[in-house]
Amino acid sequence: MFRKLKQYRKERKWAMYAAVLFSVLVSLFLVVLLLFKMASLGAAGIFNYAVSKQKMLRGTITVEEITANIHGGVTFTNLAWDDPQGNPILRVPTGTLKVNPWDIVTRRMKSTTLEGITLNDPVFAVRYDENMQGDFVNPKEIEDNSEDGKANFNRNGKRLKMNFVLNNAKIQTFYLERHHIFNHVNMEMDLDTKGMTYISLTTGPFGGTAVGDGVKLYGTVDFSKPDQECHFDAEFDGIDPSSLGLGTSIRDRLTLKAHADGPFAGPIADGTLEMKRLRIPALCFHDVHGDIHYEGGLLTFSNVKAGVYGGRLLARGDYDIDSRAYNIYINAWDMDTRYPLKSDKFYCLVDLVGEMHCDGNPADLDSFGTFQSGSGFYMLAPFEKITGRFDNKGHTLAFYDVKLYTKLGIAETDAFSIVKGRLHLGEIRLVDPDTGEAMRITDAVGEQEAVKTFRGIQQNMKEIKEQVDDFKDALKK
Repeated sequence: MFRKLKQYRKERKWAMYAAVLFSVLVSLFLVVLLLFKMASLGAAGIFNYAVSKQKMLRGTITVEEITANIHGGVTFTNLAWDDPQGNPILRVPTGTLKVNPWDIVTRRMKSTTLEGITLNDPVFAVRYDENMQGDFVNPKEIEDNSEDGKANFNRNGKRLKMNFVLNNAKIQTFYLERHHIFNHVNMEMDLDTKGMTYISLTTGPFGGTAVGDGVKLYGTVDFSKPDQECHFDAEFDGIDPSSLGLGTSIRDRLTLKAHADGPFAGPIADGTLEMKRLRIPALCFHDVHGDIHYEGGLLTFSNVKAGVYGGRLLARGDYDIDSRAYNIYINAWDMDTRYPLKSDKFYCLVDLVGEMHCDGNPADLDSFGTFQSGSGFYMLAPFEKITGRFDNKGHTLAFYDVKLYTKLGIAETDAFSIVKGRLHLGEIRLVDPDTGEAMRITDAVGEQEAVKTFRGIQQNMKEIKEQVDDFKDALKK
């Protein structure tokens, strides 16, 4: 055929040359179409052959419809992977595979035959062991503790090298005591289990052990090194503190940003925390920001600063992710009493030193500390300062050794408390600073009566002091 083309061209028989060339092109086109058709018709056979030869995935894998092309591209619908007992492991409505066509033609299936995989809207669960080795699992078997102890995914040390893409996935993860459900997961991973792996991942809302608005993760893992060294930048947005056990009524959202380095099974991370506001019983903070450090399941935070009632806060502490136990230490200065009371009747600036400790059960939270104010006034009655101790257990906020210092004396009480929003008063005494004598205030029932009684005692003491001074002046004369 090609000799005839050469001859016709030499003899300048262009009509014959064109006719033969056209027939060649048509023949080539028909051959290509035939190859495509053969590839499409043989896709199911290729898929079945590949599934039968692979040794990494335990159980059965089926698809509803599949097509392929000569370039190694495979498109499928409704892929289902079940374990040997028929429990679902993976469901994928649609997706694509990229395989090495030469491996398919020669039927020499290897772990690197699969060069790319894209899963659209998949649903699956992954469990990680203490060394962060993952296995695909059925969540119900974990909840029922009915697993047979055999891995569903085991690459047996063989190399995987592919581009792995997830679009809008729903993933459950299990690690130690941690269980999370991630929605709207989008990920692209250039995976190489013998070299460098690159990961880019974002999620929508997540729930489980922690609840939040989303995760962003970018980084690398070097599988060529013994400890599988990793470097990640991570951001956890909109975390609900109550889901972490940090108080059942705390709903203000928290954002954590961190950079992690170290072995993949146990990275060490440093970063920051941010909250627009934090409302806890009796206190309301704003513009909260500080430093965090993560290592071995323990999250420590330091240099946490915030505004609170016109004053300032400095805090530090630690949080155990698995046990949910935590310790918090706070110092606050210049808190204005008019902010929480929303009234000008009582004014002073308060300093506070406090601690919060929890063993992991929010019901066992114990908060305590001391406070001291500067000079101020109550109902136009001035005072020099207020000092005391407090603790908060359950729904009871109790105060001890409270002393109100005035020029005429010291009002003190051993205890009063606020139980579920209601005030319970202990015995109140008024102490003369000169003589040390104490007078009990027992007739005060309401706020107005308390003020009247207190002012009456102050007036009586003032009159007595004036009479004594007059008597002293009379003796001098």
